[in-house]
Amino acid sequence: MTGDIDIRLLRAFVTVADVGTVSRAADRLARTQAAVSMQLQRLESEVGAQLLRRSPRGVSLTEAGEILLAFARKAIALGEDARREIEGRRLVGRVRLGIVEDLAVTRLPSIIADFRRRHPSVEIELTSAGSTDLSKSLSEGKCDIVMADPARFTMAPRGHLSRQLVWVASRMIELDDEAELPLIIFDGACSWQDRMLASLAEAGIGWKVGCRVSTFAALISALRAGLGVGLLLQEGLPHDCLSLNGRLNLPQAPVADFGIYIARNSPKLVEECGDFLLAGFEM
Repeated sequence: MTGDIDIRLLRAFVTVADVGTVSRAADRLARTQAAVSMQLQRLESEVGAQLLRRSPRGVSLTEAGEILLAFARKAIALGEDARREIEGRRLVGRVRLGIVEDLAVTRLPSIIADFRRRHPSVEIELTSAGSTDLSKSLSEGKCDIVMADPARFTMAPRGHLSRQLVWVASRMIELDDEAELPLIIFDGACSWQDRMLASLAEAGIGWKVGCRVSTFAALISALRAGLGVGLLLQEGLPHDCLSLNGRLNLPQAPVADFGIYIARNSPKLVEECGDFLLAGFEM
């Protein structure tokens, strides 16, 4: 390796690593796919190592790529911080974030910690609630950013996330293939539950109520206690529960959709935080 690495090459590399494909990275960088591919080739030439493995499904990092990625993120963050200092635009203020509990217990803590490291003068106010309540909070001006079920909103989201759900039960539960499936039922509007019940009906699987719950914490407790079967994000699977995907002739678990919503006429601080959250969850 000779000389300094062009920060633009590092930015292209980090973007490709984050989104998983060159084409999606090109869209995010507002460049052509050929231009981004050329930047990656230049970067690999400069460091003298292969950084990415290409396949029809996208790209993955080599060992050298993993090493460079950490340094590239630091270099880009330092450059952004220096620019804000020089231009007198260090982000200062408060962001009121509302998020559904299912996401709050997965990747959110590390994303917020990373944002705070970059912007230590920003105060984060965090609220966790159901999608319907979060939609109301956004419309009433009580939240600046909301991440929740798009079915509960009338406005278009700033960005969109999809996550595969898994069938979950306690490791202690005993399930009979011939008996009705005990389900943990959530009281209230829930798009996941609607799709869950529809898929069971289509598969001809009978079910009964194992337990009714009204909060996410209660759902987790009921699952861990072995009161029934429910749906969770893979990232939120408790250590004493297991995935039932592929067992008991269960149908494919539905996909969970999330939208990120930003209050109208938001300041730059809120806009940047919203983009940072979206990028963090897309990784």
